[in-house]
Amino acid sequence: MFEILSFYKISKLNKLKIIKKNILKETNKLDIKGLIILSPEGINGTISGRHKKIKLTITKIKNILSIDRFDIQNKFNSKILPYSKNKVKIKNEVVPINEKINFKNFFNKKYLSPKKWDEFISKKNIKLIDARKPFEYKIGTFKNALNPETKNFRDFKNYLSKFNKDELIGMFCTGGIRCEKASNYLNNKGFKNVYMLKGGILNYLNKTDPKKSKWNGECFVF
Repeated sequence: MFEILSFYKISKLNKLKIIKKNILKETNKLDIKGLIILSPEGINGTISGRHKKIKLTITKIKNILSIDRFDIQNKFNSKILPYSKNKVKIKNEVVPINEKINFKNFFNKKYLSPKKWDEFISKKNIKLIDARKPFEYKIGTFKNALNPETKNFRDFKNYLSKFNKDELIGMFCTGGIRCEKASNYLNNKGFKNVYMLKGGILNYLNKTDPKKSKWNGECFVF
């Protein structure tokens, strides 16, 4: 059995080429497969391997980045390795939406635990937005969730422009990182009532009793 770990950390990063070199060195040594994105905004990755090696890899990455923890990390098991290669890429944004995070403009993010999320989406006056791609939405989503029908995440800003600043908005995605960028954009536009499912769908499914789950269908991961 293999372990798959998705994680991210929103944080200022410098000397990305050195960080990339060090992470590649450690992950190759431990035979880890997956994809890690580095940017001036932080790190976002999904890696796979044996449990002990994944655990050691996470310790190594945290040491390289000089951090104590990731903002979010989700673990699950798989009988097969979903990745055949190990890649670390440097990009301008941790997730591309053409809206870089302004670390000087700090705001209190509104995260909801799976339990609080279930209570929240039962409200009648919310706009529930699925921040993923259309094919992911079709495979599975929450009841009454809106499908932005965007071909890529860069188009998501145009979709969000149709909402007004006073609306109560709930957003979710696979692991949480896309909602981080989208909520940052909305905050810059003056929105104050934007709530995110903490850790995304993966965390929700891990923490919620299937018999009580409000999720309908499957969750596309790879």
